[in-house]
Amino acid sequence: MVEAFPADSALPIPKKDALIVLAVHSYIPSQSNPRPEFVEAILQALQGRDVSITFSMPKSYFEKAVKIIGLEKLAGKYGARIVQPHQHANFKLELDSPRGAKIKVRALEAAFDESLLKIVVAIPVSHPQTILYLTTPTAALQVLEPKDAQNLYEGFRPLYKYIADIYKLEKNTLCIVDGKFVIEGDGPIKGFQRYWGVAVTGENCAEVDYVTAHALGVNPEDLGYLYFYYGGAWPKTPLPPLLEKNKLSIKLTSNVGILLTWKKG
Repeated sequence: MVEAFPADSALPIPKKDALIVLAVHSYIPSQSNPRPEFVEAILQALQGRDVSITFSMPKSYFEKAVKIIGLEKLAGKYGARIVQPHQHANFKLELDSPRGAKIKVRALEAAFDESLLKIVVAIPVSHPQTILYLTTPTAALQVLEPKDAQNLYEGFRPLYKYIADIYKLEKNTLCIVDGKFVIEGDGPIKGFQRYWGVAVTGENCAEVDYVTAHALGVNPEDLGYLYFYYGGAWPKTPLPPLLEKNKLSIKLTSNVGILLTWKKG
């Protein structure tokens, strides 16, 4: 079930031990990075539980991004841990490439622990690698050892398949699109911010992304990672009333035509 709420309203977050997975797009101040106040609202809801925060970046970039977002202060305030994938990605995954080869990557084991709630937080970003970067790519890529994540970029079709395959291995998720703002155009860094004013949640990232894409005027069938997740058998998930009321038509990245070449594979 997918639900939508006004931006900055209290979200129904289960009070459980959790790994918070953030879509962090830059190690410099950027409107496409997570809003600290949104992260703090989640940490407030989880007070008293065992909570970790993570995202995938090379070591020096990771450390800069933590400072820019203010995660050190937030983690200290609420007793959470900040987990760096480049130090803790010891869980080994073997993926099948579209060409029949085997690809090995390392990831955080906690991301595949069914007993641990994964709270995946993404901002809608028109992105030069994924068309629309939402919760599914966040869940799949932000728990990987950074070098391994970079090694997945061997073409758009393989990348989308890897995203779908990694996400399918994860269980027990709460997927959140922080849609107070959307990053249009050539995001994440060169895009421009547009107010939307909603938050979208659900227990299945693909469903959340499918509905969110519809509400933003993007055809979900253009998102390769959703194609590989659903195998082309598209769901009939209705738009929550708040999204129906707040439909947009966002401007996509300028190289969207190149990104759609994955459909020719």
